[in-house]
Amino acid sequence: MVTVLDTPQEMVQGLECRADDFLAKPLDDLALFARVRSLVRLKRVLDEWRLRQPEALGDAGVEALADEPITNARLLLLSGSASVCRTMKAVAAELHHDLKCIDPEGEAGGGEYLSSYDLVLADMSGDHLDALRICSEARSREASRHVPFVLIGTRQQRELLFKGLDLGANEYLLRPLNPNEVAARLSAQVRRHRLQQRIQNRHLASLDQAMHDALTGLYNRHYLQHHLPRLHARVQESGRPPALIVCDLDHFKQVNDRYVHQAGDDVLRTVAARLAGGVRTPDLVTRFGGEEFIVLLPDADIDSAMQIAERLRMAVAGTPITLACEQPVTITASFGVSTVLWDEGNVEAALHRADAALYRAKRQGRNQVLASTAMLLPMERAVFRRAV
Repeated sequence: MVTVLDTPQEMVQGLECRADDFLAKPLDDLALFARVRSLVRLKRVLDEWRLRQPEALGDAGVEALADEPITNARLLLLSGSASVCRTMKAVAAELHHDLKCIDPEGEAGGGEYLSSYDLVLADMSGDHLDALRICSEARSREASRHVPFVLIGTRQQRELLFKGLDLGANEYLLRPLNPNEVAARLSAQVRRHRLQQRIQNRHLASLDQAMHDALTGLYNRHYLQHHLPRLHARVQESGRPPALIVCDLDHFKQVNDRYVHQAGDDVLRTVAARLAGGVRTPDLVTRFGGEEFIVLLPDADIDSAMQIAERLRMAVAGTPITLACEQPVTITASFGVSTVLWDEGNVEAALHRADAALYRAKRQGRNQVLASTAMLLPMERAVFRRAV
């Protein structure tokens, strides 16, 4: 809003009407340009997060934030001024926010982590606090990059305040502080921050859904297919090939036929947990689809992979699974193992070999681990090529 109305009451009324900012005429060019640049930057951030979220999600639950009460925010005030602290505490209490005041000269300010707060205020009075430096550092760290940062200064510090907006500060307040204006501007900042957080969380949730299997929580087929090319590139660089284990549950259809589909879900969740709990930290367990799982083992030779697969086989079959209907059922699984050869064009060839070993295990009685019969050591393949 740009208006000739210039009283504090009118400014507060404009901000409470959800204006992003309120400027009174005659305009100060420096203030105008600094605030416009800040608002444009914030708008682009929100637009970027909105663009990333799937269209199917829409804005449901996001725009509704405009009608929700903005309370219980965690505010941090960096100031050695007793009067500023008193005013901010009164405003925070009125808005039902939690305010922590820290004197930058004291020991308490040394270990504070800005990202744990919903809004940070930095008082520019005194030589002990370089508010602009703190603002710049906060914007350079991923964890605190989007935390609203508000500067507090005097009219004589206006150029520094404008510079602060260019460095990433979201707002500034002029001393002496008007409690009503402070309340309105802080509410606007917290509301905008929560809107951005909600959009960002929806985006991260959609990413998580795209990469993880909703039933088991394991990485899914989509993630595996994008991970395999990176895995192959790493093999080419390091020369240390990984191993692959393909696991398929035995007679799983009988579980669904004999019980209900909920029983099948219980079995899959339990088996997934047993597989994930039986591998090493760098290993990756994925649900490839249905009752089939794939385990990637970095830097594992065929012997180590066979030992791990046998351990997983015993973990799956060792203890009956108690279904939701309180009926125990014993589940077994068949495993095929292969390794990625360093001179192969892609990882899919090793996956096919492990899959072939899996089906041999099925044909030979199930509940067993078999390695690919096509395994040749890299040295043997090189000797074979030279002989040819």
